[in-house]
Amino acid sequence: MFSGSVTKMWRWPVKGLRGETVRSAEIGPHGMTGDRVLKVFKTGTDDDIWAGGHPRMLEWEAAWPAQCGCADGVGDAPVVYEPGGAAWAADDPGLGAAMADDLGEEALDLRKTDTGTSGRVLVVFEASLKRLSEEMGREIEPERFRPNVMIEADLDPYAEARFERGMPISLGGNAFVVHKPCERCVLPSWDPRGRERDKELHKHIVRGLGNHFGVYLKTPETVSIGVGDEVGG
Repeated sequence: MFSGSVTKMWRWPVKGLRGETVRSAEIGPHGMTGDRVLKVFKTGTDDDIWAGGHPRMLEWEAAWPAQCGCADGVGDAPVVYEPGGAAWAADDPGLGAAMADDLGEEALDLRKTDTGTSGRVLVVFEASLKRLSEEMGREIEPERFRPNVMIEADLDPYAEARFERGMPISLGGNAFVVHKPCERCVLPSWDPRGRERDKELHKHIVRGLGNHFGVYLKTPETVSIGVGDEVGG
């Protein structure tokens, strides 16, 4: 048994780009509303590109503008910001060309994806992040892992690695279950803006943590979760 609270939340509207922090969000069988709803594809193909192969993508950012006065709302298309700060609507036909030119690709476009979140949210625990930073001898930013929710709880570091599939967890009084641990790719080895790669961190995650960090949760109902909500399991 454990208890704690939600301390921070993120949403990543376009896979591979930087995302945004939010104070609250709707989460349901689809995952988090507005999260990972678009991918970047090579035009005319079904080949998507990702930040592990194009770390320059992490210089780009995506966020949902406020809708109906709700800072955490979503609309028809997120706003995408170039490394220099210029803003584009994600459905602007000129965005793909601008992104392709910056990333050194021939032609790109952004398309909706129905499998971006696989109906789950990614959760990391503060105790584990703190221990990982201690083991590496430097601060490890949570954004490297692209989580949706960070939790502070009365758990030992890496305790979540022992969570069993189907284990019930309550977020804000709402019922979630553990889906599975998150198996990591090379992306966390890049700093959140894709400027420098920390290969030692990647090796440590693979060798010391079984290549897992964080856990996926699912819920059958559509609920609202916010920073400060109580957590229990």
